[in-house]
Amino acid sequence: MKETTYSLCKENYNSNLFYKKLSSFTLDVEKLIFCTCGKYVKDFINFLEKNHIENIRTTSEYSLEILMIGVLWKNYINRAVNLQQIPKKILIILSYLRKYEIIKNSVDKKRGMIETNFFSIEDEKIIDSNINNFGKLIGYLDATGDFREEVKRLKSWEKYFITSGEEEAKKIILSSLEIEDIFETKAKIELGPYTQNVDEFLILAKEKYKYREDYITCTKKEVEYHLNMVGAQIMNKSYRELFIKSKEKRLLLPSCMKAQNENYCKSIKTKEGYICANCTKSCHINKYDKLGKDYNFKVYIIPHESNITVKRKFQYGDIGIIGVACVLNLISGGLKAKNLGFVPQCVFLDYCGCKSHWHESGIITDINEDKLLSTLGIESANIQGD
Repeated sequence: MKETTYSLCKENYNSNLFYKKLSSFTLDVEKLIFCTCGKYVKDFINFLEKNHIENIRTTSEYSLEILMIGVLWKNYINRAVNLQQIPKKILIILSYLRKYEIIKNSVDKKRGMIETNFFSIEDEKIIDSNINNFGKLIGYLDATGDFREEVKRLKSWEKYFITSGEEEAKKIILSSLEIEDIFETKAKIELGPYTQNVDEFLILAKEKYKYREDYITCTKKEVEYHLNMVGAQIMNKSYRELFIKSKEKRLLLPSCMKAQNENYCKSIKTKEGYICANCTKSCHINKYDKLGKDYNFKVYIIPHESNITVKRKFQYGDIGIIGVACVLNLISGGLKAKNLGFVPQCVFLDYCGCKSHWHESGIITDINEDKLLSTLGIESANIQGD
């Protein structure tokens, strides 16, 4: 699909080969981080435990954060250091105001202007790897509104850096950049065939998306696609066992999978999300809704990640969710689901195509059914290595 930034099917009938490659590549990435930064990860975990900052998660998740630091630093630190305080504060306020539907369109126009004019200023300066600049990176990412969950993770590292001192912080940041460099090169080889349209898309996007509120979202670089692919794979492995044991399982599907547009879709709004009314036989959501009835999982249509909320109390481990989204949204979506008390799993859209962000007329999207069943613990011979 030349008109989309990525396609997990490529020339194949489905994305089974992609998932096998991703599983193998992720293991290599984990080994790389463990060999290079294993001590840093261990010391960070000890710090979190000693100071009762959070319930300790898996070592793989903290290793992912090392890679995340490297990728985000490389791609945004220059912008972060160049960002002035006034536009940053204005964008933070606007990001808060856009939750009010009545003024959302007006707010988004202002956000687009600020993002384009003030949040994309870069130069060739070499930025010092210090705690102050790490704080500026966090401030930049937070202000964009695109990295809310990642920012929460980075703030814990900032606390650790402040406690450990400048020398330790510099070592970790520089090590994360070394890992990023190796990761970017190897990911281009292993995962690049599935994201080969990103660079061409970015050339057009810088002008096409100018002054739009999704300017930063839609101009993310190829390495960020690969980071999210590997990140989703790591999170899936980390929570798989608990997900399988969960009492209730839900599949959260995006609106771009609908066969009908909003004016004709008969889906019914509930507290948990929209439920399919089975109005169109050929609709992908209708297909997975029927599959849910066969395999005892509930299906909800979630128009946006921000619509994932908790409407009733439940214990962690009770509800497992499979979040379906385009590649760039899966780390943040998984982290948010975990913070809300759900046990998260992820399945990628095989390609992006929503009219709001990625395609002028919109493309009806789909997922890999074999991967979905495998994630649910219903093993398929076609997907291996999860």
